Amino acid sequence: MAYRLTDPVEKIAGIGLALKKTLNDVGIETVQDLALYLPYRYEDRSNITTIDQLEIDKPATIKAVVRKAGIQYKGRRTIVRATIEDSTGKLSCIWFNNRFVMNQLKEGAELYFAGKLSDRGMLVQATIERATADTIHTGRLVPFYTQISDSLKIGSLRRILKRVVDNLAEVSDPVIKELDDYPDFITAIKTLHFPENEEEIATARERLALEELLGLIKHSQAIKKNWKKEHQAEKLELAGYDSKDFAKWLPESIPFELTGAQQRATKEIMESIGDIVAMNRMLVGDVGSGKTVVAGLACLAAVESGQNAVLTAPTQILAQQHLNSLKKLLPTINYQLLTTKQSKDFKLNNEPTLYIGTHAVLNHLEKIKPALLIYDEQHRFGVKQRAIPQTKLGTPHLLTMSATPIPRSLMLTLFSHLELSVIDELPANQQPTTTWLVPKKKREESWRWLGRTLQKTAGQALVVCPFIEPSRHENLSNVTAATELVEELKNYYSKNFPELNLGLLHGRLKETAKDKIIAQTFQQEIDILVTTPVVEVGVDLPAANVMIIEGAERFGLASLHQLRGRVGRAGQESFCLLFTSNSNQQVNQRLKSFTETHDGLKLAEQDLENRGAGDLFGFRQSGISDLRFASWANLELIQTAHQTYQNLKKHDWQPLINYQPSLEQSLPGAN
Repeated sequence: MAYRLTDPVEKIAGIGLALKKTLNDVGIETVQDLALYLPYRYEDRSNITTIDQLEIDKPATIKAVVRKAGIQYKGRRTIVRATIEDSTGKLSCIWFNNRFVMNQLKEGAELYFAGKLSDRGMLVQATIERATADTIHTGRLVPFYTQISDSLKIGSLRRILKRVVDNLAEVSDPVIKELDDYPDFITAIKTLHFPENEEEIATARERLALEELLGLIKHSQAIKKNWKKEHQAEKLELAGYDSKDFAKWLPESIPFELTGAQQRATKEIMESIGDIVAMNRMLVGDVGSGKTVVAGLACLAAVESGQNAVLTAPTQILAQQHLNSLKKLLPTINYQLLTTKQSKDFKLNNEPTLYIGTHAVLNHLEKIKPALLIYDEQHRFGVKQRAIPQTKLGTPHLLTMSATPIPRSLMLTLFSHLELSVIDELPANQQPTTTWLVPKKKREESWRWLGRTLQKTAGQALVVCPFIEPSRHENLSNVTAATELVEELKNYYSKNFPELNLGLLHGRLKETAKDKIIAQTFQQEIDILVTTPVVEVGVDLPAANVMIIEGAERFGLASLHQLRGRVGRAGQESFCLLFTSNSNQQVNQRLKSFTETHDGLKLAEQDLENRGAGDLFGFRQSGISDLRFASWANLELIQTAHQTYQNLKKHDWQPLINYQPSLEQSLPGAN
């Protein structure tokens, strides 16, 4: 009997009502669900040895004949003993509480025995199976599965899966016509459950991973299609804008020339907001690439069209920073800051306005009725906060921004439901930040160097610690904490550089204390700010030229790159010092490579290779890394999936592995 992937599991021989319920309880409802329940490891039992070659406590498989077998009962316990023989000698075997093994231990039967030889010279609790060319539990690479329930033993599950994969009906597989190096879908499933050799496992797994990625891309493209159909917006009349004479439209108040990438991104956004279909676009750019001015120009276009715009930021620091920056760049716009503090007394302006604020501004969207809504660092807002509001104008044009470096092939797959604008060019005045990995013996000397450097340059330093307070965990007790370090440095600098002032900033400070520290820092009344990674996003100090990172080994390369990007923002010479107490050679090599690389995308790729996707996606809504078969770290396969999809989308094609809905809420703009 052939099993179709869509058949319910109860069609499989050996699955009754009780087992059906057990499988359904863990989400296995169809033949495909069961076929995709893959082994987590394999044990090589393919090397058949002889009795005289057995070694104590080493797994082995032998082919032998049963000479005699018997069973004893001791209360509720059963003990089965057998003597087996091959051409090299005889061997005793024993099984505890497994009376059913007697059904196979017939005198004269030739069987495979897989197990370990005990120090008493016996084979204990061996797995046995009739010696044939097509075995399940012995004589091959044997699959092991996570146990579904106590009532379904691994051996029974293995037998059921063998029955399934041996009788799977073929399916139409257009994907394989686009690829030369992969097996078809059904062959890949059969291989993963019962492989002939280890080499074919990885390729078969990649085949399923590819199908999963194709399903994800197709699903996200459907989101994009539905968005265009269901989200109508106010078409903005872009007064004076002409893409062919872009330079003439740019305000003279912008004191620098936009890079080619900034111009391209701005034109893409302007084209979208001039349409009646609501824009759903992501603007991605490395630290310091100039996303703010691009977003500001979009807001300028909205306000000059007679509409309101909203720019949201995850922190009050960043909201204030955006306000300060944009007022200098685009002074003709009406601005209003709207954070928690101003939210209670909020009054709508009579003139078109750019409202800049934290999540508090989202509570007033119905009043503001923005034509353009921008999320900066969108991943820091929850799903409900990112819900797209419907106003009398329709859906606002939506722009989300991110500075997290993401390799392009991954970006195209992960955000394929969005229009993408990428700023892949840094302004000409930006020079790389000189980065050093500081050995422990030079730590004190570094504080002296910092004092002299700040005296000489009239700059500012940011000192970032992973923790606010010292950790209670023994293995983290040597990681410097912010509250501890600021006291140590105050003591040192009061004696050696008394003119330098220190401050402490972290998330547990009261708002009034935090505001005071931030204000003093921006006014350069604080020369050295000891802080936590809260500065990764938001603190943009023109005078900051030194970044010191304590416990640098605790940060991913992408996070280190974000922190390093906080200094040298005005184009001045800048420095980044990495402190670590970790002596692990691999850890230090990773940090050393960071000191030599300033390309955020290259660092992101290294992070993916070294640490997996956690550092890139750990900040996102839960579920973004819940791929069942694929890995975000396999950039080559992701690129293959994207290219394959471009060819397949011309046909009426459906992926064989559907996208998991649990991921959907993780996708920006999908809600």
